[in-house]
Amino acid sequence: MEPIEVEHLSLHGHDIAVRTAGRGPVVVLLHGMAGSSDTWRFVLPKLAERCTVVAPDLLGHGESERPRGDYSLGAFANLLRDLMTLLGHDRATIVGQSFGGGVTMQFAYQYPERVERWAG
Repeated sequence: MEPIEVEHLSLHGHDIAVRTAGRGPVVVLLHGMAGSSDTWRFVLPKLAERCTVVAPDLLGHGESERPRGDYSLGAFANLLRDLMTLLGHDRATIVGQSFGGGVTMQFAYQYPERVERWAG
C-alpha cells in the first residue's frame, strides 16, 4: 500500500497539513490529542477506494502549525468547517478518535447541516 502524501494548505494564515485521497462520498478522519493524520495510515488507503478521504493534522499537531488562538473544541470545529469549504466539500461523514471525537461532536452540534453522519 502506497502511503498517502501530506499536502500543506494555508488557512487563516496557518499552515495546515492534510492527507486527501480517493473519490466519492466525503469522509473526514480526525486524530486524537498529540496525534496526527498518520493515525489513519492503514485505513485511509482502504477507505479511499470508495470515498474521498480527508485527514488533517489538527492545528498544534503533526505537521500543522500551532494556533495563535485557543485549543477549544469550538475553535477546532470552526477550523474543520473552513477546511471543508476550502477543499470544496459542503457535507461529510466525520469520524473522530479520542480528542478528534470531541471535535466531531462539537462540529455536529455547531454545523448539523454539514454532517452526513458522525462517529466519535
